[in-house]
Amino acid sequence: MQEIDFVNEVSGKINVPLKEDQVEALESVYQFLFTGGANSVFILRGYAGTGKTTLMGGLIRWFHSINRKTVLLAPTGRAAKVLAQHSGYPASTIHRKIYTVKQDDFGRMSMQLMHNKSEKTIFIVDEASMIGEATISEDGQVSRSLLQDLLEYVYSGERCRLILIGDNAQLPPVGMELSPALDKKKLKKITGAPVFEYTLTQVVRQAQESLILKNATDLRMQLSKNAFENLHIEVSANRDVNEVDPHELEDRLSDKFQSEKAHESVIICRSNKDATKFNQQIRNRILFRESEIEAGDKLMIVKNNYFWKTPGKRQNFLANGDMISVERVNRLAEFGPFRFADCQVYFSDDPEQSFDLLLLLNALDFDGPSIQSRQLFKMREALIDSGEIDSNDPEAKFFQNPYFHAVQVKYAYAVTCHKSQGGQWTDVFIYQGYFTEEMLDRSYFRWLYTALTRATTKVHLIGFHENFLETV
Repeated sequence: MQEIDFVNEVSGKINVPLKEDQVEALESVYQFLFTGGANSVFILRGYAGTGKTTLMGGLIRWFHSINRKTVLLAPTGRAAKVLAQHSGYPASTIHRKIYTVKQDDFGRMSMQLMHNKSEKTIFIVDEASMIGEATISEDGQVSRSLLQDLLEYVYSGERCRLILIGDNAQLPPVGMELSPALDKKKLKKITGAPVFEYTLTQVVRQAQESLILKNATDLRMQLSKNAFENLHIEVSANRDVNEVDPHELEDRLSDKFQSEKAHESVIICRSNKDATKFNQQIRNRILFRESEIEAGDKLMIVKNNYFWKTPGKRQNFLANGDMISVERVNRLAEFGPFRFADCQVYFSDDPEQSFDLLLLLNALDFDGPSIQSRQLFKMREALIDSGEIDSNDPEAKFFQNPYFHAVQVKYAYAVTCHKSQGGQWTDVFIYQGYFTEEMLDRSYFRWLYTALTRATTKVHLIGFHENFLETV
């Protein structure tokens, strides 16, 4: 196939005229597909509003029109749902596609990389800026490199190819300065094969009317120029970015979180501590919930869990970032400082299929992202003191105890920006928190850019200093 024929055929699968850089991006994809060879990778970067989702949707439809199989992946369940909605085809999380869970002789669970049985399949991964490498936690635990595992999995299949899509103006993985999955040099070092790339920069005409994308574009321009001395966010009471009057905040939040569409709103904060405070206020003052956990509560799983079985899933584990809702609280339990709830829950995007889950309630108000394993080891003495387990039992038996493996969750009305990545909500409230002009830097601009671009319809700014806002 000639390059011009490829571009024309893919363009025909898109119902809007393509911009110049979208055409150039397709020409780069052609070179990747027809000249790249084994283990080559394609990176499609695109800033907010540049039409990368539209372009990739057309490419996916073209693959299907020529009977070329595709597998659509994203780092989180919410991001996978967004990808499926935009493409019209099913999407999965990376973890659930490439890993399985194995149990050792002591009953301990761990993830194992599977072999890719696909043939001649195009793997397309959205929100690739979130894909990290190996890290060491505070308690010395070394995590797997999701990037290396993804590459190894894809290319263990027969003649499979990989396309990574992302926005490198967004926050990189926690603890990293750059997003390794969008770094050409990094990928080439891992694969030893050609890496093709293209970056979309032209904002589509329809997006230019949006203050959300206008502000996001301005932030991205400052990021590209390393210009962080000043911050000006355009706001308007009648458009899609507005400032919330402190006296109207509770009414505004009530309007969103008391409605049937509460799942379409979120508050994005700069710290776990701020998110915890907002979650408490939402539950107490707006939803009037007095108990620590109740039916109707919306939760986010904040640590991978390989112990609990989930219905209808080939890979039986719960992933960090999965969103669940509480259908019923069956029983509460308390052992020393540790609090638990045996609940019936369902995935927020699959309300028809509920299942039982044991939750660790201590994580709800924990200021960090999740409770580290060394702190959970103290649970053994609490279970012995309460008579739940026998002190003569070998320690290995404790590691098979359901309470040790209780799922760590946080309320999901307010989340940190890292936890929001990959998701989209109709209404996004962004809380500034304590901030001064001296704190303006690259990490803050990336935080604000990422938070703004989680909204599809409206952004509500809370607590932003008047020096940063410009009414238009």
